[in-house]
Amino acid sequence: MQKKNRKKSFWSRFGRMMAYIGIALMMLFLGIYLSTPIYIFNEPRPFSGEYLYNPYQNINPDQWKKYNFHCHSRRFFGLTDGRQSKEPVIDSIYQFMGYDHYGISDYMSINRHNVEKEDFIPAYEHGYGLFRKTHQLCIGAEKVWKIDYPFVQNLNIKQHVINKLGEHSRFVIPAHASFTDAYKPKEMAYLSNYRLLEILNPYGIAIEHWDVALSNGHRVYGIGSDDTHNVLNPHEVARNITVINVPDMKEETVCDALEKGQSYVLKCDNEYYYHLPFEIMSKDLRSAAYLKMAKLSGDTLFVETSADLVKAVDFIGQDGKTLKTQENVKTAFYVIQPEDTYVRTRIDLNDYQHIYLNPVTRHFSSIIIDTRLDSVNVVLTTLYYLVYAVVLIIIIRYAIRKMKAKKNDSNPTKH
Repeated sequence: MQKKNRKKSFWSRFGRMMAYIGIALMMLFLGIYLSTPIYIFNEPRPFSGEYLYNPYQNINPDQWKKYNFHCHSRRFFGLTDGRQSKEPVIDSIYQFMGYDHYGISDYMSINRHNVEKEDFIPAYEHGYGLFRKTHQLCIGAEKVWKIDYPFVQNLNIKQHVINKLGEHSRFVIPAHASFTDAYKPKEMAYLSNYRLLEILNPYGIAIEHWDVALSNGHRVYGIGSDDTHNVLNPHEVARNITVINVPDMKEETVCDALEKGQSYVLKCDNEYYYHLPFEIMSKDLRSAAYLKMAKLSGDTLFVETSADLVKAVDFIGQDGKTLKTQENVKTAFYVIQPEDTYVRTRIDLNDYQHIYLNPVTRHFSSIIIDTRLDSVNVVLTTLYYLVYAVVLIIIIRYAIRKMKAKKNDSNPTKH
């Protein structure tokens, strides 16, 4: 009987302990959510002005280099990411594929592999969310911001996360935006204070998000990523390549080029490459046509690659509308109209390789002032904090009274 009572007492204590842990975690997450300031957002406006900024006006076509910033190494015993991707294996596969840089971006951790090399750029993927993956790729990260909102995020929280991550990272990049509907296209009209958007990722394409951001006056440039979890699987490697125009591979040089939009995304279709071995993929990637020219002459944009002919060139503008298409050409051109707020270009090199260029955007002068729509509503935030403080004090006082009452009930001799 005593053994049974001891067993029952053990499970009773264990149950209480787990309940306390659950309450503590709930209070922790509740505190994180409630501590977020309240933002107000100005209404967005499309690009306007007489000055046309073209990020490719002075590029050197001999300086293109292939990058992948989004790759996971083996962590947590391979349960969550990088199932086969140990660092030396990542090195060998991406070197074989002809990449100039392959950055590791583990979850909530900066991997220091290859830190001694000139091209090392610290990066990590921010976010704990499992069901609604509102994640961010942080490039040029000084340290990891450990706080996140893993359950649900509204526009207010998403802007706050971008702002906080930007305090310790050169670039904060919304990752796989359409995956699990983490970022809604309509939200991109208001989100600001970021330069790069992961427009192509095997887990989420964000072309629509990109056009919404651009149509609302946000100078955002695209990157493409493999988001590799198993580099031994050819299906996961060399899907989306960020190609950057840089004379050297120092971190500052690369980041400056990304800041200016001197890069493009090369997409290699999964359907075509799905059953092909690394050898054929590597050969195709190394021989892929590259951008030779995207130059403005007056108000006319001329685009040309190293290919003799490309299958098609689409010029795309406000609200993602196709402005002009040219097929089977070597050099394509588009005359930018006064009503065009931006013009971006998609080049179909062939049936399975596609180039996405960054946009030409309108501004009032060559001194570009980027749109920032968010600001903290100090009055409303202070009011909310006061309400939370009063409610917390009431709860604590109530809990103390209940504990005292329970203690008195358990000690009748004190009555």
